[in-house]
Amino acid sequence: MYCNLRPAALLTALCLALTGCAVQQPDLERMTAEASPSGWQRQSLPAGSVETWSDFWNRWNDPKLTDLIGKALANNPDIETAAANLRAARATIISANSALWPSATAGADGSRRRSNGSWSNSVSAEASGSLTLNLAGSEFWKADAAYLNAESKAYTLEDVRAATAAETAEAYVNLRSAEAQLEIVKASLKNYMETADTSKWQFEAGTGAASEAEDALVQVASARARIPSLEASILQYRSALMRLTGLPVEKLGLEPTGVIPEPPVGMAMSFPAETIANRPDIRSARRAVESAVETLRSAKTDFFPTLSLTGNIGTTATAVSALGTAGTGVAGLAAALSVPILNWGSLVAAEETAAAQLDSAVATYRSTLLAALEETDNALSTIESTERRVEDLARAVDHAREAEKLSRHEYSAGIGDYSMLLSTQQSLLSAEESELTNRADRAIGYISLYRALGGAWGVEAAKEAREQQQAAAQ
Repeated sequence: MYCNLRPAALLTALCLALTGCAVQQPDLERMTAEASPSGWQRQSLPAGSVETWSDFWNRWNDPKLTDLIGKALANNPDIETAAANLRAARATIISANSALWPSATAGADGSRRRSNGSWSNSVSAEASGSLTLNLAGSEFWKADAAYLNAESKAYTLEDVRAATAAETAEAYVNLRSAEAQLEIVKASLKNYMETADTSKWQFEAGTGAASEAEDALVQVASARARIPSLEASILQYRSALMRLTGLPVEKLGLEPTGVIPEPPVGMAMSFPAETIANRPDIRSARRAVESAVETLRSAKTDFFPTLSLTGNIGTTATAVSALGTAGTGVAGLAAALSVPILNWGSLVAAEETAAAQLDSAVATYRSTLLAALEETDNALSTIESTERRVEDLARAVDHAREAEKLSRHEYSAGIGDYSMLLSTQQSLLSAEESELTNRADRAIGYISLYRALGGAWGVEAAKEAREQQQAAAQ
């Protein structure tokens, strides 16, 4: 556990004041305010409710989707890597805190010597301890930095989990979309083949043109040529799910359905601004900046003197039974004060490195914040545009199917025009693909918005922050 310790001596307090104030804390709140939705391009983030985003994935009513996400969260290598990085960061807290406390060792030894024909015995037991502290508190700043870095890694883990869930859902939607598109192309191929048979029969009967029969074969070949690329896409999405879940495809149960999962109905499309600020990657970047500040403070304090205290206590005797008796005790205490002189070059370089790392952390925070706002804006724009197209595209498909049906009957009866039939078949294929693409884009838009909000973690964090604000206002 992290211990918030500070030197007690007056000299140490003075050094802390001098050196701590020398590092300017970046104004992250100002950066957040400047990039807040009120100053953003589309004003797409008004205040609102996020409760409808609770239990997000289960509300899609697709058991296979939730099953794949569960497998990904349990087995994804990126999550395992982030978890290992968190463990390592927490270990550095223990290491940094250990430097704030004295170290102690204990030992015992015995010897037997022969001199001038006689033997002599000697046994001893000793305990020793030491404490080394920078008088300006370098070790304390390092402990702060280690704690904040571990918090950053913890938020990074949550961000990786949210990203993995979103990427898995997107790959699943793309898989089902490709399966559905394959069925559409196969149905279109069947229609083209029927038209080719009819045009061939009419040509052989002398009622049709040879060019129509040849063009019908072109449409058949073109439709058939699309099938291999769609099948390849399906294999690619299945492989992506294998990578994300860390499991063989055979264990994922990805039987073709061609059914694109539908986003939950009645999802809120307005969010409080703190929802964005509570994204785990933004919080991770904020903690990284704070850790870099403490690291820079530690680097600045390395120029100050270091106090070393050592001490030992023990006992020496000729027999074990005599240890600790009067006259056998030994003790020592020493203090040393050291000041860096000839190694200032390395200290200056370390300080400059820490300052550069702080600048980099601040830039990363600002970049992460701007990316979060952009992702949220784009996701909302996608959802809005796809929602507006749903009804029109559905009507277009209905009319295209009816037009293709009528033109087929007319062409088969010899009263229709081949060019009209071809046009209606192409229109039907285009309408069905557009409607399918819109459904997939709509689903991916919601997935992208979930990711942009930081996943369920970010939503819950925003709810907790708002509840705290409401409780404080009462």
